[in-house]
Amino acid sequence: MPTVKLNNRKPIGITLPLRDGSNGYFEQSFDTLTQIRSNITNLLNTKPFERRFQPTFSSKLNTLVFEQNIDMLPEMATTMIRNDIAQWIPGVTVKDVTAEMLKNNETTDNKDIYKLYIAVQFLVNATGQSDTIELTINGPAT
Repeated sequence: MPTVKLNNRKPIGITLPLRDGSNGYFEQSFDTLTQIRSNITNLLNTKPFERRFQPTFSSKLNTLVFEQNIDMLPEMATTMIRNDIAQWIPGVTVKDVTAEMLKNNETTDNKDIYKLYIAVQFLVNATGQSDTIELTINGPAT
């Protein structure tokens, strides 16, 4: 794929979720903060053994949704997120993590759908920029 310059800037990666970019390829990031946001989103949504040739690049957050809804679940998710980011995304400091189980009561077919809501506030060490990522990990329908 050829390198496309926009305003004399080179892209440093692709953004997530994947979508078409203005140049015909995937949408690309041109700054570190945007790329780190995409990297964290990618990491937290990747299941163990899902990434070919790098099976340990993952987060086990989706397995927590299968666990019983216990009081320690948010603490377990917070620890997991901090450890995963520390291992796989250097140069980032996790400032705060919010994790809570949500139950979707909107279903009418007698199924409970559980979701894990995550908010990660992080700091890019090199630039001093900070941002927050929010995502929801969906669990099984029971």
